[in-house]
Amino acid sequence: MSGEWADPWDELRARDAPARGWVEECLLGGRDPLRTGTPLDRALGGGLMPGVTVLGGQASVGKSALACQAAASVAARGLRVLYLTLDDSWENVWARCASAWSCSGAEGATPFRWSDVPSERMRLRAGQHPSDLGRWAFDVCQGEGMARTAQLFAERVGPNLALVDSMCTVGEVEGALSLLGEPPALVVVDYLQQYRTGDQQADGSEYSRVSAAASAFQRLAIGLKVPVLELSSLRKLGRQDTDPSLDWFRGSGVVGYAAQAAVVVTRREGGESDGARPVALNVVKNKAGRAGFATDAWCYGAWSVMREARDG
Repeated sequence: MSGEWADPWDELRARDAPARGWVEECLLGGRDPLRTGTPLDRALGGGLMPGVTVLGGQASVGKSALACQAAASVAARGLRVLYLTLDDSWENVWARCASAWSCSGAEGATPFRWSDVPSERMRLRAGQHPSDLGRWAFDVCQGEGMARTAQLFAERVGPNLALVDSMCTVGEVEGALSLLGEPPALVVVDYLQQYRTGDQQADGSEYSRVSAAASAFQRLAIGLKVPVLELSSLRKLGRQDTDPSLDWFRGSGVVGYAAQAAVVVTRREGGESDGARPVALNVVKNKAGRAGFATDAWCYGAWSVMREARDG
């Protein structure tokens, strides 16, 4: 190395610089944001960049709805998505993703609410006692409605969507991803505070555990050059907490400060309308664009869909 450069300063300048210059490799050849088909695209200036985008909010505000919609939308375009959850079951996340996809206008799909799954199950079972469950499932899928749409989702989108509810540590995630020839286009973590590192000392307290897990997911995202949508709960907020900020995330300040971007979903004033509640996507950090503003949206929780609010 020492013989290649006449001046150590020139060697230092070239150490991490693109060989063909910033304009060619970064401006013209740089990666576009990953479109999610959700209000996150407008909020973040086009979509998700490689690295962690942390999505925070109080319980039931719409974080998982937004994540499921994004996962279904990206997978429907033929791109692979890994959805990691310790907050819900495989079957519920699948239903929520299928429900979001059913509202996308896909050919042959009938919009259905994932919250109606229990009542639909009881309706289909009423008076039925088939001995061959597989044959019964086939027959049910020949009709219209939830079962048919879910089957279409499984056939068209399912091959690109991996839902995993059994990995508890970041190390397990890293190991699984290392076996892939090419990383997925999107990784969803639902949600950060439930994951451990696998190191007994680091996992000893919530602060150290959350700090270590947040840093590990960011390193993973940067190393693989993939967007990671990381859901996060918030700390207990007081009356003085009126403006969303990076210190709202629960467990550790590292959650927000280590991220590529950070968005906090809050409820807006006003009641529900047509099954939707008003929310705001507050961009508190964005290394790839502007921050310090909010994008208004409507959350249709029963469908796991969020729509951008339009004036008028």
